[in-house]
Amino acid sequence: MMKRSFKAGAVYFLLLYVIGFLLGATRELLLAPRFGVVVASALEALPMFAAIFHFAPLIARRFGIPPKSGARMLMGFFGLVLLIGAEIAMTRAMRGLSPEQWLAHFASVEGVIYAALLAAFAAMPWLRR
Repeated sequence: MMKRSFKAGAVYFLLLYVIGFLLGATRELLLAPRFGVVVASALEALPMFAAIFHFAPLIARRFGIPPKSGARMLMGFFGLVLLIGAEIAMTRAMRGLSPEQWLAHFASVEGVIYAALLAAFAAMPWLRR
């Protein structure tokens, strides 16, 4: 079951990372210049949360991971570890920010919105059937 949880977590990460990358590009290029960073982050969070809500149980079921199990928690945790690693690497590559600067982002309003999405991402495989 552990191996399936890791595979499911990797697929979960990849799918949501691609969706998040596309939404993030939209936020940065179209929404933030027009509405500001906080409003743009909130607008991005809505479809991102919907994607998390929709895909977490689908991927878990696809890999045969039973609802409300430790294996679902592991799927979410492993996906989160991959996501944070990718976010730190991408932030460094695209914006030149250190991991410390990336962490400092969580002190802003948009950082709090992002932290809530990370928590939802990690918990949703376990929360949804």
